[in-house]
Amino acid sequence: MLSLITTFAFAQALIGLYVLPKQTIFNRHYLYLKTLIVLISIHLGIKLFLLSVLKDPYLFGRLNSFTTFSYGPLLYFQYRQFKGQKMSRMHKGLHLIPFLLAFLLYVSCLIGQLPSQNPALFHQVFEVFVYLLMLSVASYTAYLLWKLIPDTHLPSHERSLLLQCSAFFMISVFMGYITSFLNSWLGTQWDAHFFPYLAFGFICWICLRFFLRQHTATQIGFKSVASVRETYEKSGLSEMQLQAYFEALEQFMRREKPFRNPELSLDDLSQALKISRHQLSQVLNQKAEKNFYAYVNDYRVQEMIVLLKKHPGEKIAELAHQVGFQSKTTLNTYFKKVTGYSPTQYQQFLSNPVQEAS
Repeated sequence: MLSLITTFAFAQALIGLYVLPKQTIFNRHYLYLKTLIVLISIHLGIKLFLLSVLKDPYLFGRLNSFTTFSYGPLLYFQYRQFKGQKMSRMHKGLHLIPFLLAFLLYVSCLIGQLPSQNPALFHQVFEVFVYLLMLSVASYTAYLLWKLIPDTHLPSHERSLLLQCSAFFMISVFMGYITSFLNSWLGTQWDAHFFPYLAFGFICWICLRFFLRQHTATQIGFKSVASVRETYEKSGLSEMQLQAYFEALEQFMRREKPFRNPELSLDDLSQALKISRHQLSQVLNQKAEKNFYAYVNDYRVQEMIVLLKKHPGEKIAELAHQVGFQSKTTLNTYFKKVTGYSPTQYQQFLSNPVQEAS
């Protein structure tokens, strides 16, 4: 059963690694989550090798992975990035010191053949090692849960992602500890890796689902309108009606600013304008030459530019939330499409226009 669970979790990580290069893996907005999946796959790959290839249950149970010390910091880094809070390299390095020390210990034990040369010392070292890694994961995830639960400013999908990942990591630590305690108390032989590895599989699946949804939301706005024009060729709307509806739409968007609602839909807009969904779609495609997502996000970008000029020192994540962007990836994609700059570059330009121009 343990081999099956480890294989399941490893397969989830591999699927993520296979799909992610097609979903803008080099996009730095989710670099920490992507690094997390890579390290989980290394963790599970080593464990699966020990269990299925070397068939060494002793090393599988005792040689705990150094990668675990990176899971908490990576989730924390991703939270800070979602919030638009910059971190220096020194700050990140301090958080990763336990991970680097664990890596050195892991490598030195393998090179020195500690498991076979001195089994007693190996057992003592890695018994302390496992409690430290549990403390690392538990402390970071507890902090994130404490920060995320009352946070109403972070976009809901990003908040949900971090909440779910943090919760599964916390559950993995708790269940691993409970299993170890029951083994010591009752003399049972339950493997403490069962629940953590099951949780790792779900975490990889949650991250993969998030990336796929983000990719779909970004790409859907760039569909070519030329391919859908034929749909409206036999519509009953005249050119004058199309123009009138388009002018009414533009006035409504400028006056009421419905795009500030991140959940705005085509149905919401058609109800507000008192025209059918099909007619509004025709107006957007034939007069604006954009689909709904591209049209609304263009308005959000224009509003974002206004706010950046009014509040040049404000955090980009906060302004993006105000104008209706739920995803930092979507914000950067459309902002650069309109201005030629990323929001950060544009903000820096506003802060120091002379230097930028030179």
